[in-house]
Amino acid sequence: PRYVSSPSEVVQALGDQLETGQLWTNIEATMKAAGLGYLIGIGVGLAGAFLLLATRRGYEVLEPFLLAFYSIPKIALAPLFIMWFGLALTPKILLAALLVFFIVFMNTVAGVRAVDRGLIDVARVLGARRLELIRKILIPAAAPSIMAAIRVTFARAMVGTILAEFIASTAGLGYMIVRAARQFDIATVFAGVVVIAALVMLVNAAMRFAEARLFPWASGQVTAA
Repeated sequence: PRYVSSPSEVVQALGDQLETGQLWTNIEATMKAAGLGYLIGIGVGLAGAFLLLATRRGYEVLEPFLLAFYSIPKIALAPLFIMWFGLALTPKILLAALLVFFIVFMNTVAGVRAVDRGLIDVARVLGARRLELIRKILIPAAAPSIMAAIRVTFARAMVGTILAEFIASTAGLGYMIVRAARQFDIATVFAGVVVIAALVMLVNAAMRFAEARLFPWASGQVTAA
């Protein structure tokens, strides 16, 4: 029990955190940073991918630099972000957005480049403009890759946020876990882990539901009449 606690103690620790209101405060801090970083990472990743693919050589020129930057362990950047931007939301948001950006960017590029070239040529022959190609051909065809990236990257956003909270923070689930670990309060540590897992599962379920509604052909929900 000293090292792994027990389910009853974990439940009791959750109850204590709820009773004091600290759990909701920490959940709010973490979800706010992770959510903002998640949305920023998705937006920049999608925009960057389509902008680079709109040029003939843009992606080929920048790909080595992007891969080199991607190879840097992101945890090594967390202390820099904290020194530059302090202990507020900014470093957490930036680290979360950075982890999301690369996955969305790479999956979008892969999905768009996998679109049948003949389909694009036919659309151009029929008079489709660049924006129409993106809206009616490229996005629907690349939707499976894009949605897969969007669905799984919330967990990455949570990882980035928790990492920043581990290093230096005054609120959040990562802060709660680190503080409990320093006090050797194993039950609260496991309680924080359980809450993080539950939040990621809930968001992932919501994303699957939205994917089935918005892109049924990408989610396998289309059935024959």
